Amino acid sequence: MKLRTFLTIGLLYSLAASICWATTTYKWRDENGNIVYSQTRPPAGQPFEIIKSRQSRSTTAAPAKKSGSNFLKDAEKRNKALAEEKKIASEEAKNRKLREDNCKAAKNNLRTYTVYRRIKNDKGEIVRLDDDERQRLIQQSKDAIKEFCD
Repeated sequence: MKLRTFLTIGLLYSLAASICWATTTYKWRDENGNIVYSQTRPPAGQPFEIIKSRQSRSTTAAPAKKSGSNFLKDAEKRNKALAEEKKIASEEAKNRKLREDNCKAAKNNLRTYTVYRRIKNDKGEIVRLDDDERQRLIQQSKDAIKEFCD
């Protein structure tokens, strides 16, 4: 029993040590646009980034890393552009909703001013509209309908 335990522990330690002492991990995009992580060097001419290394980096890998980091910068730019597009779409939706609400209010006002001669003012008091005031409010409502309703 003890021998089996020691062998199992020894095997686990040797696997862990081999994983820990892996030399370099590379990250790049393949021809289909998929991100690839590997411990083998990427194809020639392919921009890449070094993720993890246990040895000193060679001078040939430094320029390639810079070109690989351009990929990350481009990804950050795309993410910012997507966030900006989402923000614009959200504001456009808010504006559409506001226009719809204004259109409904203008139609309701037109119906009110056309049908009724008495309305409630801002203080909640019922007042009678004279013909000139009523015609002005009806025209104001029609103008608002033209502006806010499609």
